[in-house]
Amino acid sequence: EMKKNCLFEDYPKLEGSTVALLKEAERQGINYEIIDEEHCFVKLSKGKRTEYVVQATKTSRDTYVFPYLVNDKEFTKQLLRTKKLNVPDGIVIEKDMLAKDINHEILKYAGKPVVIKPRTTNCGVGITVFKDKASETEIKNAVKYAFKFDDNVLIEEYAEGKEYRFVIINNKCISVVHRRNASVVGDGKKTIHELIIEKNKEPWHEILKRQIQIDEPLKIYLKGQNLSLNSIPKEGERVFLRKNSNCCTGGESIDVTEIMPDYFKKIAIKATKAFGAKICGVDILIDDMNKHKYSIVEVNDNPGIGINEWPYEGKGEKIGLEILKLLKFID
Repeated sequence: EMKKNCLFEDYPKLEGSTVALLKEAERQGINYEIIDEEHCFVKLSKGKRTEYVVQATKTSRDTYVFPYLVNDKEFTKQLLRTKKLNVPDGIVIEKDMLAKDINHEILKYAGKPVVIKPRTTNCGVGITVFKDKASETEIKNAVKYAFKFDDNVLIEEYAEGKEYRFVIINNKCISVVHRRNASVVGDGKKTIHELIIEKNKEPWHEILKRQIQIDEPLKIYLKGQNLSLNSIPKEGERVFLRKNSNCCTGGESIDVTEIMPDYFKKIAIKATKAFGAKICGVDILIDDMNKHKYSIVEVNDNPGIGINEWPYEGKGEKIGLEILKLLKFID
């Protein structure tokens, strides 16, 4: 069933988001042509109407400059602040600052939970998260690591909460998913290693290429819980394997669109409007849905809508359909 929904037999390189859009186009009687499979570059046409789309969410409706604005994490925060929206507090460190100045800035954050990331980054590259207090040395090493990816690095206070991805299309909140960090659930018999191998064979993880990578960060994260790949979790016990919740490293999406309060949906729409965007993903940390506390950690010009259309848990929302409406193929 999943294979039928999420794959095009003839175009195996297309990623999930584009497949979601094209399957919807097929259902709506809209013609499509795949111009470049590798880059998910497609042409949609019906009657006299033609639109070119890249990776399902890059369309003629958004400005050329929008991706550049959100790619700059510090600018994004500044703009959101001017709209009275909550973002994590933090500072920017530049590579050519004097070592003593860098150390002076780092000291302000020593002993606090912090996040260190390159000023421009995607898919969680170069990011280090300290949920507990970070020592001066730990922050220094994380900053050094982040400098490999950018000459500017952000040190931010770690914001508590679960991460939610809001997808906004044409100023409407269409879908919200909780991105749960990569995890396995024990059966009392199998090791964590065996459970990962089993999980990676599940259709959702295999077909959407959302596999859990067994790498150094994963082993370190287990070690921090006094576990290893050979540990055997109890039946029904969920063991988390990574700090980050990116689905590209095995995280899972859970559809919470219907239970997410309107208050937060409006926040996500307001953030999207700050950039004048028509298709946008907004990542918000929320600790308690009943309280009006939140922190916007990212605005995304190219949200992978596959995880919203076909979530790991929950019914999913028709994002492809909304994009076709935005492009005026459907009234």
